Amino acid sequence: MQKTKNLVIFVLIVICIYSLFSQFYLQKLGNFYTYLINPMFFIILAVIIKMLIVNNYNSNISLRKTIAMYVGITALAYMFIFLISGLFVTYGKNPYNISIKGILLNIYSTGLIIFIREYIRYKLINTVQREDKNLIFVLIVLVFTIQDLSINLIIENLNIYYIFKSIFMSVIPIIIKNSLFTYIAKYTNYMPSVLYEMIINMFLWISPILPKVPWVFTAIIDSVFPLILLYYLKYEISKKDKRHIFKMEKSVNPKGFIPFAVLVVIIIFFAMGIFPIRPIGIATGSMYPNLCVGDLAIILKCDADSVKVGDVIEYKRKDFSVIHRVKDKYIKDETIYFITRGDNNNIDDSDPVKADQLTGRVIARIPYLAYPTIWINNLRGYANVDVELGK
Repeated sequence: MQKTKNLVIFVLIVICIYSLFSQFYLQKLGNFYTYLINPMFFIILAVIIKMLIVNNYNSNISLRKTIAMYVGITALAYMFIFLISGLFVTYGKNPYNISIKGILLNIYSTGLIIFIREYIRYKLINTVQREDKNLIFVLIVLVFTIQDLSINLIIENLNIYYIFKSIFMSVIPIIIKNSLFTYIAKYTNYMPSVLYEMIINMFLWISPILPKVPWVFTAIIDSVFPLILLYYLKYEISKKDKRHIFKMEKSVNPKGFIPFAVLVVIIIFFAMGIFPIRPIGIATGSMYPNLCVGDLAIILKCDADSVKVGDVIEYKRKDFSVIHRVKDKYIKDETIYFITRGDNNNIDDSDPVKADQLTGRVIARIPYLAYPTIWINNLRGYANVDVELGK
């Protein structure tokens, strides 16, 4: 069995080397890599593994059905939340080719790889002795994470903001997803993971439009959904898998995580402005002392007619937001205009604010809560403008 363990580690090393070589060199070949080199590598590797590695693990049929059900429900819930978010933000044209030919090419170039990768994962984790499974589990998660990450792009964009964004948008979600899929492979087989990936990808491949959501939203749902599913599966497996009876493992009912998941979704929607109120971080001192740098201002959506002189409003100017106090309000050519000024400024803003620039009125502030968002935006080079949390 030591030889088998060494063979599994060798296969993982081969996958890791191939993944790094692909990212830095082979991907530059374009379609030749996408439609020929990459599929052929995984097909050949899968055939070799099938010939050399034998696993005798047969999971409980009832357990497989339960896991498949949870996986399917979670994938559909993920897509539902993702798609309806566009109703409150905006939709954009699908970047994928949604013609019949394009869908078939995506199924071949991506769907085939998904199927073979999960088959390889299943074979590798279930061929070693039980005492070696934890080590192989960690190695599989590490190697498959390296394969999924765009390490070449991270190296090419070595700035603090891009690294920060990559960690939360890519690294953490990918580690969680690979941990989930490896756990599924360890106790059932490869089909539930294939099901999860294909449900999500098929939506992306066939939908004519997709939501244009902030990366923070994508990062959170890409982490929360697989994490909740992982806890559910651990709970179900601990109940149904007889091997766990003798381990006396404590099973934590995952229903306790549902309120947490709901709270996370509410916070995301709040930050995106889906609700009538929305947060925005104060990054300048123009409204000092009523709004200080680092404060979180709560904005209530409103129309121009309801705004009065003395209100603090948020309005759009080019690509950024401004929060200043209304000093005067008048109507010209049937359009409402506002004269605004920061409480800490000596003169009025240079241009009147039109009604269509108005986005809301400040109704409350929370001191210091916006500092993390301001820090992130400073890394992006937006140090002198107020920043929306969902951006």
